[in-house]
Amino acid sequence: YIEEAGQYIQCTIPTRCTPTGTDVVTADNGVCVCNCKDRWVGDKCDSCPVRLEQMSSDKCAVGYLNYPTCDHCNVIDHCSGHATSVTSDPANKLCTDWAYTYSWTGSSCDSCAAIYTQAECVQCAEGHFAYDVCTMCTVKDHCSSHASTVVPNSQITMCDCTCNHAWTGDSCDICPPGIDPATDCAQCLVGYIGFPNHVKCGIATDCINNADSVTSSPDFPSCQCDCRNMWSGATCSQCDSQFDGADCNVCARGHTGYNICDLYTIADHCENHASAVTPAPDPNPTSCTCTCRNHWELPDCLTCPPQFGGSDCDTCGIHRINYPTCTLCTVNDDCSNHASTVTSNSQQTECVCTCNQKWSGADCSTCPTEYSGLDCNDCGTAHINYPFCTDYTDALHCNGH
Repeated sequence: YIEEAGQYIQCTIPTRCTPTGTDVVTADNGVCVCNCKDRWVGDKCDSCPVRLEQMSSDKCAVGYLNYPTCDHCNVIDHCSGHATSVTSDPANKLCTDWAYTYSWTGSSCDSCAAIYTQAECVQCAEGHFAYDVCTMCTVKDHCSSHASTVVPNSQITMCDCTCNHAWTGDSCDICPPGIDPATDCAQCLVGYIGFPNHVKCGIATDCINNADSVTSSPDFPSCQCDCRNMWSGATCSQCDSQFDGADCNVCARGHTGYNICDLYTIADHCENHASAVTPAPDPNPTSCTCTCRNHWELPDCLTCPPQFGGSDCDTCGIHRINYPTCTLCTVNDDCSNHASTVTSNSQQTECVCTCNQKWSGADCSTCPTEYSGLDCNDCGTAHINYPFCTDYTDALHCNGH
């Protein structure tokens, strides 16, 4: 008992302690002293330390662990200094429910994934971008498989691709016009040259407007012109000497046979029977004019007229005399119409008659005296036995009587 206000009051748990007391005694100083259960404290066992759960002093409070010591969970000791706050698990065995700083993980906030810088776990690791996702840059995923290298940009917000060949675009997915994507964007398309600049071939720019078409090929470093008419050269700028005309479309003078335009020559165009050959007089000649030698005939000096002969048409023909008039020998004119044939002598200066019957003389105009008749085909007076026509006499035929 204790004395209070002149009265003696019994020390009991109900009157002096909360239900968390186990018993109560009287102290030497005349006060009731409660003996507390578990970790309750205070004169009336009505106070539970902050490290203990208030409704049950035999369990650590939230944020404390390892009853009965109930150590306080703190960022420095339990989170490696990498958290902004920390509490304990329901069993008060581990610190948990961290509020991590940056990208630290693990039960002690001491683990930093490989995608982050390891010192502070506050930036993407090398080769990664877009904190805090920190995706790794790859040629396949971010450069369409068209790059030699890929790294994050300086702001670490996207990947920077070093595109192969002529690929362009942030992800190397564009092959410019004029370049063939089928060659990994490494060659010009047909009709373009100058990789990687891919300049388009043009008739005006590459063939000075003297071509029907223009193209190119991967194996040819310049545009290939399909020259019009007879223009030639890489740029269709050359009209060879055998051609002429505003569009290299006719033969030059002295040439013939467009589009071959051979040079006129005496041998090729005048059968080697001319003294000269010249172009035809028209402005765009397609033939030549031969000056035939001797008596060869135009236009190509191929024919020697029948009145002439010889290897160079420079003598009279057969049965003709007196070059160059070369008069034809005839039976009527040269043989008095008394010959069976007529020809010329070897010098072709006289006609030679083969006289009929018994005609004689160079022109078969003479019928000898022993002959007679309209065609010199009978014996003359005092002659017998044609064609011998012997002269008959008194002595020979009349016995001298």
